This record gives sequence, structure tokens and C-alpha cells, in this order.
Amino acid sequence: MKRILVVVLLVSLIPIPVSSQIPSPEIQWSADWEIDQNVAIMELDPDTYQFELVLEFWINNNRLTPIEVDFDAEFEEVEFEVDDPGQVSVAGNSNETFELKIMGTGLKDAIVLHNADEFSETVTLTLAEVVGGQQVDSSRQLSQDLEFSQLYEMHVEYEAAGLTSSNAMLDVKAGTTESINLQVFNYGNSDDAITKYSVSVSKCPQLKHNFEKIGELPLAISPATNPDDGLAFGTLEITASSTHPTKECELEFSVYSEATGRSSYATLYVDVEATENKDDSEEESSQDSESSESSNLESESSSLPAISSGLCVLTVLGSAVIRRK
Repeated sequence: MKRILVVVLLVSLIPIPVSSQIPSPEIQWSADWEIDQNVAIMELDPDTYQFELVLEFWINNNRLTPIEVDFDAEFEEVEFEVDDPGQVSVAGNSNETFELKIMGTGLKDAIVLHNADEFSETVTLTLAEVVGGQQVDSSRQLSQDLEFSQLYEMHVEYEAAGLTSSNAMLDVKAGTTESINLQVFNYGNSDDAITKYSVSVSKCPQLKHNFEKIGELPLAISPATNPDDGLAFGTLEITASSTHPTKECELEFSVYSEATGRSSYATLYVDVEATENKDDSEEESSQDSESSESSNLESESSSLPAISSGLCVLTVLGSAVIRRK
């Protein structure tokens, strides 16, 4: 009996290797993002403003037996669409990679985009272990900050009757000057500025123009918060010389983006109406007067009494009688 007790005591003193111990739930399995990044960028399509972001993550199972894991993704403010792998099984002593897809739009409403300089979102992915169809108290959480890619979309428009448009019409009489105001709009999602502008005229080399801008260049402009959120840029004056003929002219006004260097333009159709020439008017008046006088003379001459046919017959008979005598 004493020998047995001694053996048991000696065995109890022998250290058991760590690998043979049952691991705690915290180290039985782990998970993390495949790419460690401070911010994941949601790349917006410049035409549709849609995006699809794929985040890869891995699950490492240190157990000898498989584990079942389910997922749940949540956002702090904006509820984007999510496509997760659903419930998955990870084999024992293995590491597997999965994808979390996030889809949505960069539009804040039907027209205006979220401001990329201010917008920030966070997605939190919860990984819960499932045993017997029930989630157990063994879960992991992965968080990732999200931001939108920057889009730059500068527009210049003419202002008339309280409305703005990239195409406008202006009537100008020869020898006069007319003016029209211009506004610029930032329909992108990030701050931009106008570095320069240009004006070109086609079809009418005699047409003159002058632009009085508001403020100095570069002119900073923030993203629009509503469709009518434009910035007054200046006034364009159009002058037609006194000899300008009646003609439709085209004028293009362009502005250039500091962020991209690209231009945006608006077209102005100018209808020039020629003035009536004074000499031609006097000549036409003189011709009308002469024509009127000629008409009066013809009228007077035609009003003289006509010789009747009876009188003519009597005259002939009288002449015949005189000859016989």
C-alpha cells in the first residue's frame, strides 16, 4: 500500500505538457482581417455612384474537431447591403479564408453625394460559434473603418430668370450690350477649386465679350448639399457692333478643376439682330414717294373725258357732206 501511494505521489509531481491540456475558449480558435488597414476605401463608380467592397478575413481552428461559425455585420450609421458566407464549418487544426462583401451607393439622397471629406463609417463583423444549432458564449468581433473614394465633378451654368442651365439663349441687337450671370456647382463629393476660365466664340468674329468674375482664383468650392447649391462666379457681357449682321452665334464658357485639371463648359446661343440702315431706309422712302407720284399722274391722265363713239360718227358724216358740195 505504501508503494502505491509513493507511485501516485511521484506521478502527480510530473509536469503535464501544455499541448495535452484542454485549451481555453479564447485560444481554441481565432479570427482576423486578411489585410491590416486603418481605412478600407469604398470605390465609387463615377457614372452610377455604386460600390462593392470585398473584405477578406481568416478563421484559425486550433481544435482537433471542426467548429461551426455564423456571422453578423452591423454599421454605425448607414445600413449598406452585406453578403457574408453564411454559417461555415472550419476543420480542426486548419486555417480558412472567407469574404465579406459590402455594397451600396455614395448618394446621400437622389442627387447629392455624401461628402467624402467628412463621411466615415465602421463595420463590425461578429463571428459566433454554433453548437447544436445554438450560438454559444464564444464569439469574436472584427471592426473596419470605411470611407468613400473621392469624385470630382465641376459644372458651370448660366443663370436666367432664377434658373440655371448649361445651355442658354441671349438676344442682342446690333450696337448694344447684354449680360448674363454664371454659377459654378461642385457635384462631386470632395472639395475642389476653379483655377482658370476661358471664353470662345464661333461663327461671329465681330461679337465681343467681357467677363467680370467674383473673387480671386483659385476659387474654392465645396460639394453641393442640394441640387441648387451653386456659387456665383461672375457676369458675362456680350457686345454686338453696330454693323453686325443678323446671325446666331455660339459662345462657350469653360472652367477648369484644380483637382483634375479637366474642364467643364456651358454653351450660350446669341441671336444678334441687325439694325436697319438709315440710307437704305431713306432710299426706300424716296422710291415709295416717286412710285406714289407716278401712280397719281396716271390716275389724273386716265380721268380726262373720253370722246364718244357717236361724236366720231357725226364728224365723219359731216366731212363727207362738205366734200360733195
